[in-house]
Amino acid sequence: MSARLPLFFLLLFFYGAFFTLQETRFSEGNQHLSHPLPPAIQKIALGYLRQLGGEIQFIKASVFYGGVKPGRDPLEYADPIAQHFTAAATLHPHFIDTYFLCQAILPHINKDYARYANTVLARGMTALPDNFVLPFFAGFNHFYYLDEPLEAARLFYLAAAKPNGPPVLEHLANILSAEGGNIYAALIGLRGMYASEKDEQIKMRYAEEIAAFEKAVTVLEAIRRHEKMKGAPPAVLNDLVPEYLPAIPDIGPIFTLEWKPPHLGVVRIAKKTSPRR
Repeated sequence: MSARLPLFFLLLFFYGAFFTLQETRFSEGNQHLSHPLPPAIQKIALGYLRQLGGEIQFIKASVFYGGVKPGRDPLEYADPIAQHFTAAATLHPHFIDTYFLCQAILPHINKDYARYANTVLARGMTALPDNFVLPFFAGFNHFYYLDEPLEAARLFYLAAAKPNGPPVLEHLANILSAEGGNIYAALIGLRGMYASEKDEQIKMRYAEEIAAFEKAVTVLEAIRRHEKMKGAPPAVLNDLVPEYLPAIPDIGPIFTLEWKPPHLGVVRIAKKTSPRR
């Protein structure tokens, strides 16, 4: 017993010295994250330990990201950390923490990595079909980073239909459908929400939006008549007046019309006047 005690303290000393050296190197230099092995190879190698392997990939990515110094260019490490998320989601697709960390890191880097994040989120949506947060994340990326309102609307509809999916996502999906040019679908969706809503204040808001979308439909129908008669859509909406419309309706105060031939969108005024992202 007396011989083992000095050996224990000696080993403890070497462990502490090694740990301190590692911490010093980690804090002083730019950390490097190597690319992981392809998930297919890891699956074969790990067998039933795939879940553990997925969590290890997640831990490596999270520990690395926690040590990144402020101001470092994220493109220096974006590719390997993205591949770690892919490996983690492939090996252990039910581990939801992977998707939360992926969403927190990748989309804001640039549009390419916003799309990459959505490929990782797609694995989670397949593995966790009742989870509404994952399609919400993907829809947010399409809306905010990629400026693709119709795809965002599709994913928000999907999220709203999940168990415990918030109804506000269905409303947002309708708004984005109209922004993307699918005004008829948005109008039908809002009418359905109005019919099923019990709160009178919310119904009043829906009624205002429905009235704006109905006016937008009259413009859309006039555009189609112009295209049928002239063989092309109008260059500007004022070309519809007075032959196809007595005047271009004002659909404010919440929305405004945005004509980008051949698509007519209903855009929230707050978004149109805000600085470009």
